[in-house]
Amino acid sequence: MLLKSVILALATATGISQANPIAPRQGPTGNGPFAPAHYTTDSSLSGHTLYLPRNVPQGAKIPVLIWGNGACSANGLDFLNFLTQIASHGVFVISSGSPGGQGSTNAQMMTRAIDWVTRSTTKERYPWLETSRISVSGMSCGGVEAYTAGVNDNRVTTIGIYNSGLLSEQESRNVVPKINKPIFYFMGGLSDIAFNNGERDYRLLPQSTPTWKGNLNVGHGGTYGDQNGGKFGVAAVRYYQWALRGNATAANFFTNNQEANRDGWSVESRSLGNLRVNPI
Repeated sequence: MLLKSVILALATATGISQANPIAPRQGPTGNGPFAPAHYTTDSSLSGHTLYLPRNVPQGAKIPVLIWGNGACSANGLDFLNFLTQIASHGVFVISSGSPGGQGSTNAQMMTRAIDWVTRSTTKERYPWLETSRISVSGMSCGGVEAYTAGVNDNRVTTIGIYNSGLLSEQESRNVVPKINKPIFYFMGGLSDIAFNNGERDYRLLPQSTPTWKGNLNVGHGGTYGDQNGGKFGVAAVRYYQWALRGNATAANFFTNNQEANRDGWSVESRSLGNLRVNPI
């Protein structure tokens, strides 16, 4: 609880970027190959917001992203533009928090979302789900939740950390050296309050763990509220296209860095050759 309280206070004090709730009819649709995407809810998973394509082509397979909001906010629309864009590229996104919800989330809500999406009854409702590919990801406080929910859950195949990192060096040393699944860091540069935390975590990863770290000098708030999530949206889409959908073209964003560098990202990576994902 102390860890969550500290990162929540930091996020609030620095005015973390959270989009205002937008009514469904006014919402974005994304511009990916599965657009239009939208958000909705499912009564069998209370306290969460779902982002998905409105129409999934027959035979398509859609992997899963479990998302934790900045400030551990329970408003599932805080990252509306960003998450809708990801969904429009063929990802089923489950955000902690109801649309327009209030209060705070926790890592157990992520685990509950994983439990729900892997149930046979859920697969009957959404037959195109590919639940052998699940990312747990989050921004700031949500990134700390992603560590908690994702590191030791074998159903999680990759972890995305956005403007975040474990708060104490001791916790980093206890947790990070045990991570052997692909983990990608999307940070806001030196002015990001989580910069040192993310840098420390990246350095402590095992040498064999596939990892990439990018810094874009926009600060802690990122570009999530920009159209389609801005440059963070571009990078995130490439990440999920590769790590969840096995798109080799998307992998180039991380393996040769030309596109990332053009967008202003300063990058480091290692062992990306160990990340092998069959295309779907």
